[in-house]
Amino acid sequence: MIITSLNLKCVCKGLLQIRKVASKSSFRACRRFLAQDPIANVLPLGDLYSPLLQVSDVYSAVRSSKVVGVCAIYRALSTPSIVFGTATQKIKQVLIKKALSEISNKFISLCEPRDVDLLKEHSTILHSHPEQQMIADPPKKIDCSDIKVEKVGKKELELLNRFYTDHHAEAWVPLHFKAGPYYCIKHDGKVVSVAGVHLVTPKIAQLGNIITDEAYQNRGFATACTNSLAADLASKGRIISLFVRVDNAPAIHVYEKLGFYKKREIMFLVMQKNGILWRS
Repeated sequence: MIITSLNLKCVCKGLLQIRKVASKSSFRACRRFLAQDPIANVLPLGDLYSPLLQVSDVYSAVRSSKVVGVCAIYRALSTPSIVFGTATQKIKQVLIKKALSEISNKFISLCEPRDVDLLKEHSTILHSHPEQQMIADPPKKIDCSDIKVEKVGKKELELLNRFYTDHHAEAWVPLHFKAGPYYCIKHDGKVVSVAGVHLVTPKIAQLGNIITDEAYQNRGFATACTNSLAADLASKGRIISLFVRVDNAPAIHVYEKLGFYKKREIMFLVMQKNGILWRS
């Protein structure tokens, strides 16, 4: 199906418009809409805040001057990712078509299982695995005083980048360091364990890039780093969120010790789009 207009009649009343978000007032409107459910909307909400905003294209679905859906394309990684916020299935379908028209071929998406079929209407799954979103509100503070954890300073970005590069951290780019704090453990001047963030907003923060060198595992280092990081972010009243593979039992055990609980299931998808979807 080729869509030739950005103004689409939905089964609901009113005219639905798909707009690329560009003005400050439009960004504020999208943030307000997504912040109504910051847990379900954590990924697109994060793309609306610096520094991720500088590498993201954001599209809103607007009806009767009100935002009713948001979709974001995050372009900092070699493969773009497409995420969308809470909306009706019809609105999500229209937003997905628009997003797919703006990428060349392969993309990543993280979505709820019920939304996989919407993506499959115009794309082919190359890889998929189930994850779960875990939430701490607030996180549980545990005693890790026997382990020296340090906040990574601005002058240590190269040291941090080298650690992630050596450990093939696919979701890391140095831009993430500008999003929020990173905590690490060092040995002989080298980073051996790190916990950081993917995004930080006023209401919620998404943890990520939590890695311990294989030679230093099973010493509580990841627990200690994540403990310090979550406490720092929660001190500002934020909900703490993270995604973890459902088969990663050791990591889930660590997060549960820190007060995290399973909120919902997520599908991680690598997909390839099929054909031309939109002509404007």
